[in-house]
Amino acid sequence: MDDNIIIKKSIIHVLDASVGIPVLSDLEYDLEPEIKDYLKKHIVKFFKDIDLKRVYFNNENNRIKTNCLRLKNQENDFIQISKNIASIIHGFINENPDIPSADLICILFKVDDVDYLGIFKFNYKESYIHFIAESQKGRDIKIIKQRTALPLSTQKIDEGIIINMDDFSILLKEKKYDIDGEKQFYLSSRILQSTEVLSDKEKIDIINKASKQVVKKYCNDDLTKIAEIRNAMAQNVEDSNIINIEEVGDKVFGHNIEMKRIYTEEIEKYGLKDKIINVSENLEKRVVKKQRLVTDDGIEIKVPASFLSRQDKIELISNIDGTISIILKNIREIEDK
Repeated sequence: MDDNIIIKKSIIHVLDASVGIPVLSDLEYDLEPEIKDYLKKHIVKFFKDIDLKRVYFNNENNRIKTNCLRLKNQENDFIQISKNIASIIHGFINENPDIPSADLICILFKVDDVDYLGIFKFNYKESYIHFIAESQKGRDIKIIKQRTALPLSTQKIDEGIIINMDDFSILLKEKKYDIDGEKQFYLSSRILQSTEVLSDKEKIDIINKASKQVVKKYCNDDLTKIAEIRNAMAQNVEDSNIINIEEVGDKVFGHNIEMKRIYTEEIEKYGLKDKIINVSENLEKRVVKKQRLVTDDGIEIKVPASFLSRQDKIELISNIDGTISIILKNIREIEDK
């Protein structure tokens, strides 16, 4: 994908709360090839991030959207518009010490004939470097802490925004910080003033959590029932790259209308109203295809989830004394891995 990215303009601003005011650049960044490659890698990684949310502005008077509208019509105002955005974000960082300082990198780029504005918050990382000091006594080499290191090209950034300049839809990655005494998102609620949306990763996590609760409450914590749910989800993804919650309920609970209702309501209780979840290639690993069993004395067994409902492969036997026996069947070969 990085070959399709054309970086049109870029600039860096320093949002360091310890300084008190943002340090704003007056010039666009004339990118060296190595730095251009570094930024492209972060753009690609951002588009593929499983924590992304797709959100939309819900207020026409939003300051970020106003600046985007101006940029769409006047690209030559990129520097001033990026300064405006940096000042808005820095003002909020300044008021909330839990939010980390960062370099804000604004990039106007094109992918497949669509213009995007990237607003990437490169939160500072601590790292260590050597420092060489020359004195009359000789050369002194020490290790010192570097408090404003940026993430490597192989690392993900914690927070960022990509705005489609055609329809003003937003791809957002954010973290919760302590604001007014409670952990909350600030990019979506305070900066973008956007509609609150769950990421696809959060949706899948909710389905997994709700499924465990239903099985625990209503199915005597039956491992085979959990396996059936995971198999139905995995089959959905394999067939059409989606998870259809109603279809999963049908496959697992059959004609039991009451259990299907309970299953759907448990998922909704955790805040997921969508009935169909899109599953990207990067999200497939969140759909559990193997079941990890851990006994009370630390024995671990990992088996394909589908095997738990097949007595020709594995059998769980409840003993009279309350213990459980696990029998693995039809094993042709065992390897030490």
